[in-house]
Amino acid sequence: MRTINEWLRLNHRRYPAREALVDARCRLTFAETAERAWQLARGLRTAGVATHDNVGVLAGNTVFNAECLFGIAAAGGTYVAFNWRWSAQELAVGIKTAEVDVILLEERMLDNAEQALAILEASGDKQPTLIVEGTVVDRLRTGSGVLEDIATPDSPLCIIYTGGSTGTPKGVMISHRAAAANAFNEMYDCGFGRRPDERGLILTPLFHSAALLCWLVPHFIAGATSVIADKFNDETVLDWVARERITNTFLIPNMMRRLMQNGVFADPAVQRHLKAVHTGAGLLRMPDKERFTALLPETELYFRYGLTEAGPMVTRLQPQYMLDPEADGSIGSEYLLAEVQLQDADGNVMGPGESGEICVRGPSLMDGYYKNPEATAEAFRGGWLHTGDLATVDERGFYYFRDRLKEMIKTGGENVYSVEVEQALHLHPAVLEAAVVGAPDPVWDEEVRAAVVLRRDMHCEVSDLSTFLREHLAGYKIPKKIVFVEADQLPRSAAGKLVKSQLKTDMGWNG
Repeated sequence: MRTINEWLRLNHRRYPAREALVDARCRLTFAETAERAWQLARGLRTAGVATHDNVGVLAGNTVFNAECLFGIAAAGGTYVAFNWRWSAQELAVGIKTAEVDVILLEERMLDNAEQALAILEASGDKQPTLIVEGTVVDRLRTGSGVLEDIATPDSPLCIIYTGGSTGTPKGVMISHRAAAANAFNEMYDCGFGRRPDERGLILTPLFHSAALLCWLVPHFIAGATSVIADKFNDETVLDWVARERITNTFLIPNMMRRLMQNGVFADPAVQRHLKAVHTGAGLLRMPDKERFTALLPETELYFRYGLTEAGPMVTRLQPQYMLDPEADGSIGSEYLLAEVQLQDADGNVMGPGESGEICVRGPSLMDGYYKNPEATAEAFRGGWLHTGDLATVDERGFYYFRDRLKEMIKTGGENVYSVEVEQALHLHPAVLEAAVVGAPDPVWDEEVRAAVVLRRDMHCEVSDLSTFLREHLAGYKIPKKIVFVEADQLPRSAAGKLVKSQLKTDMGWNG
């Protein structure tokens, strides 16, 4: 297994003139990317960055951010992805817990970083050195040619913070070996790099594993181009796909529904260039898949399930099964290098049709949570990573996500999977988005409630949805309260996932 620095060296030789990284301001070939990474790495070593030292990065979706990953990796350090949406207080906590001495950042992030440093100074904590993109970073660059590798495949490549939809975000440590194993999963199971003109559009934040480990790293290893978009909207997607001849991208389901509703997928340029769309981190049921296929009949559609701790990919539903009615609602079967088991609370393996916690093992898994041995031990039990997600599996090996363990609703002595109710709501033609949560109830312990976004120009009454749900669900699973909201009223994390704890607060459903 190779380190990232070894992939820099190999692709510098194999694809010197091919574009590796593109954003709105910059284009770099594989040769240029490698040279700039080695120059930055020499500068970081001169600045005192030693093997396995953590180096913070505070940057948006830019080539500079990608260069930081490659440069830090080549120096033998560990890239720490700070969330640029964090407040100064949150950033100060991240800096302190990650123990970084150096932060590479974009100038537009400087004010927030300086506020975070002031908080650290006031509390008597160590303050790292800020090195700002542009002249300051360029002064670090030195030398030319291949840089000797001091990392090993088992060295830490990056620390990525969990999405934080529940509890405090934790720093997930991913090694060079794990990142490469995940890249091989993507290449074998999802076809990355099989086209000579592969150009992937990155629309989700690089401080999350979906963009960093599932797009940037696999595309780089495969010799494909990563086009990095700083923001997501209809115009951005249209412009990038048409101008850069984008062949694949990742969109969470609500992004897909928005692009379908607004006519983006009907654009001739999108239909001509886009060969594959990957989705996950949400629900995608048959009506949406059929709409997508009608608009883009020649474009492959993949659904993927994973989590940062798994490196991140665990299962995938491939295009040939996407319209299979028996696999509707499935998160697919396990990746080549992932092994999945469903276990009960005592570690017993659950069979087809039985609900259990998704547990996974394989070479792409995290090394653990940074400086958090208790949480690491809790996550790894009996040789398996315990995901905290409930699922069932059928006789064909297709898995069906049911709920987060912490989000399962207990009502009147019965367990209700919120995702099951959401999936049923998504089958209604008027429903664009749905979020189901449990609210405290003095009689039933918890009451099932739903916030629903309707499709544009479509009308529906609460009674219509209740009647519709009774055709698909037992009576105790029907939400006792359904409210209609606008799409922007559903709170989401930076990764685009619904934050149900915040929804309950926003709706006044905490008590």
